[in-house]
Amino acid sequence: MIPVQRRKMCGSLQNMIISIEQNVVRTNKRKTMRGRKNKTAKEIKCSMTGLRNTAGDPTQLKKIAEGFLDSMRLILVAATLCLILVLLLVFKASFFANAENGTFWIIYGTITTAYLITRLPWAYIYDDTHDKFDKTKTQPSVTFIIAAKNEEGGIFETISSCLKSEYSADIEMIVINDGSTDGTLCQIVRAVNYFGHLVRVVSFESNRGKREAMAAGVKAAKNDIIVFVDSDSFIRKDALRHIVEHFQDRSVGAVSGNTTVHNEKTNMLTKMQSIQYAISFDIYKAGESVHGAVTCCPGCFSAYRKSAILPFLLDWENQKIFGTKGTFGDDRGLTNLVLKTWNIVYCRNARATTIVPEKFGVYLRQQLRWKKSWIREGLFASYFMWKRNPLASLAFYINFTFPIMGPVVSFWMLYIFVVYNDVLSLALFFLSFVIIGLMFALYLNLFEGKKYFTHISIFSVLFVTILIWQMPYAAATITRTHWGTR
Repeated sequence: MIPVQRRKMCGSLQNMIISIEQNVVRTNKRKTMRGRKNKTAKEIKCSMTGLRNTAGDPTQLKKIAEGFLDSMRLILVAATLCLILVLLLVFKASFFANAENGTFWIIYGTITTAYLITRLPWAYIYDDTHDKFDKTKTQPSVTFIIAAKNEEGGIFETISSCLKSEYSADIEMIVINDGSTDGTLCQIVRAVNYFGHLVRVVSFESNRGKREAMAAGVKAAKNDIIVFVDSDSFIRKDALRHIVEHFQDRSVGAVSGNTTVHNEKTNMLTKMQSIQYAISFDIYKAGESVHGAVTCCPGCFSAYRKSAILPFLLDWENQKIFGTKGTFGDDRGLTNLVLKTWNIVYCRNARATTIVPEKFGVYLRQQLRWKKSWIREGLFASYFMWKRNPLASLAFYINFTFPIMGPVVSFWMLYIFVVYNDVLSLALFFLSFVIIGLMFALYLNLFEGKKYFTHISIFSVLFVTILIWQMPYAAATITRTHWGTR
């Protein structure tokens, strides 16, 4: 009997334990569900509170509205860009249909239009992200070289902007006073007193020209990287670090910085030059940089390996133009000599500003001097550019031919207008320049946030009516080597 009673008691205990366990499980489930409900209720409450806070917060609403407007702006600008491209093609087709000697116009118009349109995708694929560079690598020592003549108003600020660069390695400054007749030397001495041993001075008693001054600076430089800065240009604090990082690529012999107009808001002329600089750097140089074939490192802000320019420094210093010693086109000439054996790139993040002409006469003389340099150095570069990347070579030869053919085409358009009273062809010719300018302006607005719509329209008219006619005069007077803007 006893064993039977024990078995019954054990069975009862087991049933009690199972019942208790089931009750505990049910209780835990209820707590879990209750906790989930409470958590969900809290999340809903927080979300509703957040929505109410956002709805009542003008700042948050403003951010949402701005984001929406930015998206709509991008869509609108992109659609407008496509519309402009369509209009350009329609105008060109109408022009071909109405012009005399249609075959020539079809060939010329197709090549030039295709070239100008393709500058935009090339500029778009350009990339200046610096993540690829080794940030732990020791930075090279740098020598700034500034050649100055009669720049007492800004030379001290130029020197200061360079020597206040955020740069961890050694830097030095060599300033060449190129026979100044104003207070430039006094301002250079002021910089020496302020910055001490960082500034060294080379002073010419008489004016020898920018090229000889630059060469003197290179010969005196102690460091591996040479940075040329014009005496009326000013660099940002991080510009030096960005431009020098590109020399981690051992194939790079020179780097062009990114320069904008310092005195842009002075008048309409300086505003027009602002769009001229933007197109030159953010479209043309960006596209050339994709293949390491930038054709001009401007004197306002560019960097070179000393080892890339020393082998031909003497030849460059004594270069002659049809028997006359060259005194202009120094930057393009130096770029050509480096480009023969090295890659040259553009650094968008290395930013600087420069002072541009504020008077129309000074501006025209500057543009004439630049066109002389374009012709001379373009001819020199044509001997070796075919050896580079095929796309870079093709772009160079088209770009070199286009400005030279421009006056011929313009003259022919005026001729058929006068002789045949062909108003439509002349109007389409002018409109094509304006449309291409607007296309560039839209690109700069879309990807660079720069608004140049009014300026580019005026500049397009200025180019086709005045600047384009400077090319034949520049060719005829190419041996006249005076500076022209002093």
